[in-house]
Amino acid sequence: MLEAMTKILKELHVNEERIRKNLEFTRGQIFAEFVLEALIKKGVPRFEAYRDIQRVAFAALESEIDFRDAVKDDDAISSHLTGDEIDNIFVPENHLGASDQIIKNVHGIVKKSCVKFS
Repeated sequence: MLEAMTKILKELHVNEERIRKNLEFTRGQIFAEFVLEALIKKGVPRFEAYRDIQRVAFAALESEIDFRDAVKDDDAISSHLTGDEIDNIFVPENHLGASDQIIKNVHGIVKKSCVKFS
């Protein structure tokens, strides 16, 4: 199993452009949860924030505009979040959390395991 996994990881290719296109496919709606979280942190009641986000998301979808632009143009949301705060929500790299450290940890473990079998 270790040999099979090593082969898979050696031949693994991450197509960053394809990942970006997949993220853009939703026209920013994939970030709705993060807008909700930001509004709640600003003291907006969850139900109110959810209702506003849902309203804006449906309108953006119907109008075929990016969700970020719709959020910025909506008075109910933009009265709580600055333009910079909204822009930061829509940066995918800001939502990776501990992913980088997890990958580094797994890499170290796999490397140590491979030495045992060499």
